[in-house]
Amino acid sequence: MAAAKILAAACFIAGVAVPSLADVFYTRDVVPAGWTKGAAAPAHAKVEFTLALRQRNLDILDKWFWEVSEPTHRNYQDYKSIDELRDLTSPTDSELAKVWEWLHSAGIHHPSTTHFGDSLDVVTSVKHAEKLFNTKMHVYTHKETGAKIVRQWGDYGMPDEIAPFVDIVTGLSTFPIPHLTVRRPNAANDYGVVPQTIDALYQISKESRAALAATGIKTSQGVIEFQGQSFSPDDLANFATGTNIKIAPLNASTIIGPNDPSGPQVEATLDIQMVAAVNTEATNWFWLEQGQGWLYQFVQHFAATKDVPQVSSISYGWWEGDQCTITQECQTLGINSQEYTERVNTELKKIALRGVSILASSGDSGANGRTDSDCSVQHLRAAFPSSSPYITSVGATELTKTSPLSNPPPICASAGLDCVETGYEQAVSFAISNFASGGGFSDIAPQPDYQKAAVTKYLKSNVKLPSLGYFNASGRGAPDVAAIGHNLIINDGGQVQPVGGTSASSPIFASVIALLNVASIEKTGKPLGFLNPFLYKMAADEPSTFHDVTEGDNKCTESGCGASCQGYEAYAGWDPVTGLGTPNFEKMLAYVKAGRHLKAE
Repeated sequence: MAAAKILAAACFIAGVAVPSLADVFYTRDVVPAGWTKGAAAPAHAKVEFTLALRQRNLDILDKWFWEVSEPTHRNYQDYKSIDELRDLTSPTDSELAKVWEWLHSAGIHHPSTTHFGDSLDVVTSVKHAEKLFNTKMHVYTHKETGAKIVRQWGDYGMPDEIAPFVDIVTGLSTFPIPHLTVRRPNAANDYGVVPQTIDALYQISKESRAALAATGIKTSQGVIEFQGQSFSPDDLANFATGTNIKIAPLNASTIIGPNDPSGPQVEATLDIQMVAAVNTEATNWFWLEQGQGWLYQFVQHFAATKDVPQVSSISYGWWEGDQCTITQECQTLGINSQEYTERVNTELKKIALRGVSILASSGDSGANGRTDSDCSVQHLRAAFPSSSPYITSVGATELTKTSPLSNPPPICASAGLDCVETGYEQAVSFAISNFASGGGFSDIAPQPDYQKAAVTKYLKSNVKLPSLGYFNASGRGAPDVAAIGHNLIINDGGQVQPVGGTSASSPIFASVIALLNVASIEKTGKPLGFLNPFLYKMAADEPSTFHDVTEGDNKCTESGCGASCQGYEAYAGWDPVTGLGTPNFEKMLAYVKAGRHLKAE
């Protein structure tokens, strides 16, 4: 593997020749923006890291993935077990034995590790981590929150006899990625959106709800959180009361991770309340990834966990070219994050092979992205995981020409807003919603077959495109779909307030999928699983299954609409602002019930 492909995001990429003691694989000499470096970490302080071991049979894994995901393939929904996937991809026993020997040499033994087949979670001390990687650990403090974490500083490396068996190491130098920022409205007299609005917008009728409930088929849905984002069950219960809907409380078995109900954050509160608001019959899950880990740690743990929700939403993202830290040092070092995204994508394939759907927010900073808020870089930046071909990306819409909601629930009055029933959907705008929906084309992932026809149609239309060189027209296009992302009323810490963002639209669409899973299970005995081939086929077979959003753009960022900002415009059919559009649930339900996705048309 070429040195230029070293992954700073995950701190180490295997395959570089090193001396027997250790060569330098990564040098941290820059403190990420928003953090300060403190004193050397105490020798007894806890360090957590993950070794992503070299995998086998990835060609077979890829073959399985596409077969179970393509609706017309004979192996569609022929999902695999954890054991089947582990046996397929795990390293050989002899390779693993050498990794264990290396860990033991630094004083790290089996009780300090968790083995997932093709990865190892390690919990140890600063003393042992410094010996293992020949590095120094320091305490870093976040300037705004005061949060403290232990990360390495300077050089670190690995013996050459171990390097061929390890793809990446995460947790030593990676810094936390923040949740997408929850948006507040611009106008004081703006409208409010409640679950009844969502039902009306997306044609989710009481009759269909009752028919699906009568099947007795139970589905599950959840949200994924990082960096200690917690929710309050009391807030969720108060939200249900205030909106006149039924939400069953989560139980201990469906709250994963160290959720702290006494310290809820508005981001996690928005996520769980939105996913619970649409499909009120589903079992709700809240997954908080432990520690300060990011995507690889999550997908690794999720893929290896037996009981998980059938549909999950992620409201996090960061530029795909800088998965290393919340800084641009990857760019300045002249290296990229392709290997990290590839390893995450492998785990996403495993998750899909178990019949699980993962959706992700497309971002709230337009086509320029969160790491270029002033639009000074002359290339648009796709966000990851939204830009992964193995995830369903969700953009956001807002309403104009609204009609009032008859018999609004009490939460509307508590928020001091007139709640609406329906309206004309357009892509969110900075002028109204205070953000622009993320979207664009990946510079890492090639365009998958399932969307080539839809993307080609957009690129060959008369729509105005960004300047030459600003985007990779052959890359994976995002988002895939969209949903309302403006002024969703929530209950946060006992206070009622309107918020928005693609952080709202992703869990909303995820819950729509959880409803459709009832029909899918009734038809085939299996949930929909990885969604994108199904979604693009459905849009081609029956365009009325989506509300086509044809107005708006994503040329602004979180900071506003500068003259140098570029982006994409919404257009008929798929576009890199709102994807295929927003759901027409009754049409989607009829399509799945008829099994039209299972037939070549």
